[in-house]
Amino acid sequence: MNNLDAWRKAGNFDMSLVFDDYEIVEHIVNQGIDSRLEGFANSFFDWEIVSGIQRLECKIYSSEMQILIRRLLEDGGEDAEMLADDIVRVHYDCELMDD
Repeated sequence: MNNLDAWRKAGNFDMSLVFDDYEIVEHIVNQGIDSRLEGFANSFFDWEIVSGIQRLECKIYSSEMQILIRRLLEDGGEDAEMLADDIVRVHYDCELMDD
């Protein structure tokens, strides 16, 4: 088993974001510690340029996934909610419930 397989088997999540999605995640991550005293202490975010396109490479630890999803949903923007739904669909193989 290679390092990436072990990473994913542990329930961690990796994703590569472009354009509007990386701006949303950048804003959410840069909030730092929130009122629930939660933040991204272990996850890794790095800028890369691939084929001339800037991307935000994200490695989200399973213990911080709920922070990401909660902050996306609390953001209130439709794009943030759609990104949260996409992440939940891919990572957990289910969909967020509509209000």
